[in-house]
Amino acid sequence: MDTVNDIESGIQLVSSASNDHNGWIDISSSSLARTWTYDVFLSFRGEDTRRNFVAYLFQALCNKGIYTYKDDQRLEKGKSISPELLQAIQESLFSVIIFSKGYASSTWCLEELVKIMECHQIIGQFVLPIFYDVDPSDVRKQRNSFADAFAKHERDQSPEKVQKWKEALSQAAGLSGWHSCNFSDDNELVEKLVQDLHSQLHHFESPPGEHNLAGVGSRMEEVISLMDLRSAEAVRIVGIHGKAGIGKTTIARALFDRLSDKYEAACFLDDVGQISSKHGVDYLQEILLSEMLKLRNVKIRSTSEGMSMMTRRFRHLRSLIVLDDVDHADQLKALVGNRNWFGGGSRIFITTRDGELLLKYGADSTYKVCGLSYKEAKQLFTVHAFGSRTPGAFRQHFIGPICSICRLPSSLKAWASLVRCRDVAWGEIFKPIGSVLGGCLVAAYLIGFITLFIIAIKVIFLGADFPDFMNPSKRKYSPTFSFHPFPKNP
Repeated sequence: MDTVNDIESGIQLVSSASNDHNGWIDISSSSLARTWTYDVFLSFRGEDTRRNFVAYLFQALCNKGIYTYKDDQRLEKGKSISPELLQAIQESLFSVIIFSKGYASSTWCLEELVKIMECHQIIGQFVLPIFYDVDPSDVRKQRNSFADAFAKHERDQSPEKVQKWKEALSQAAGLSGWHSCNFSDDNELVEKLVQDLHSQLHHFESPPGEHNLAGVGSRMEEVISLMDLRSAEAVRIVGIHGKAGIGKTTIARALFDRLSDKYEAACFLDDVGQISSKHGVDYLQEILLSEMLKLRNVKIRSTSEGMSMMTRRFRHLRSLIVLDDVDHADQLKALVGNRNWFGGGSRIFITTRDGELLLKYGADSTYKVCGLSYKEAKQLFTVHAFGSRTPGAFRQHFIGPICSICRLPSSLKAWASLVRCRDVAWGEIFKPIGSVLGGCLVAAYLIGFITLFIIAIKVIFLGADFPDFMNPSKRKYSPTFSFHPFPKNP
């Protein structure tokens, strides 16, 4: 594991007929550009696998938050496949086909398969075959139980339909897939399959534009370099510190989203300091235990009991834990007391405003988050103020002044909320100034700075609600005050 890229590398492509047990698919296709309703559609022969393998697989997918379509109402006898089911196939990103010995005996399954392969060819849906106690070549060439099934279909169905089913089977069996004989049991197959599906789905999540535009990507890489991912056995603790609103939580969340599926257990605890003060640190221990162990309603009677339980239950787990906004050493002692609480290769991130707290706790590395550069500030402000739209000429006046004096992400977002959707009102207010100064660059900056000054006065002295002071219905100060940069003429 030389770099983080080694950890995040995809599963290699293998032939479905090979002896390798974990095949995968190339994600560079048009599916990246489309949206979907379901992450995974399961196609299976109910009589063969519903109560065992499919039940385990469906539950494991749900536990990972993978939205999966499994038809529990299918009859498969005397009833054609429903339009709703066909639509569910079309609206899924992945189709997982469980080929079992009785799969081809169901005309329902075969019709599903035809639709799946059409979606694979036309819209780029990803298809993953699982060969459950069957040989891939039997599926591809319709031998043994598949030959018996088609002997019956050839008597009962039209030649055109039978040929269409055979072609779909051959195409699907030729894709990279998983063979159950390469695993010790169903649990191992399900665990590895779900883990890899979860990893692949990360490629299709909407990119957090704010993370990249605001420079979070580069800062995240700097923090990852402190993790020492080459050390697969050591437990390493990394602290992220800086002033309020600087982006510590955003960086930590981006790291967690990127790396969490590479660990056996993972948990992101938000607002540790605030929640600890309000509910007690044992409440956070219950959340941590529940998330890490995938248990519901974990209850502990005391902080010491929680520490003892975590020591016993976490020591064999390769874990990723983020403690966000820690403000006291007691919180660290109760939640991540000692390194020997955790399995080898575990990584713990702590975000805090207090850099000294990290040193006292004994963090292996610390990273101080600094303000955004002018370019990064401009990118973040533009995204939140204008979205994908091109800003009007008037609103462009505010970009330079705001980004010159404000480099905190949280403050930039607040300023952006003021500028957003206010072209008409603000344009009328400043139109006389723009006319006098001729619309030059100096005028643009002057307008912006005057605006910022007036906003500051309103907020500080009149108690205006910062993001909403332009909305009369949400003002906290007297309605007799209105927003005017200069007094009205008497």
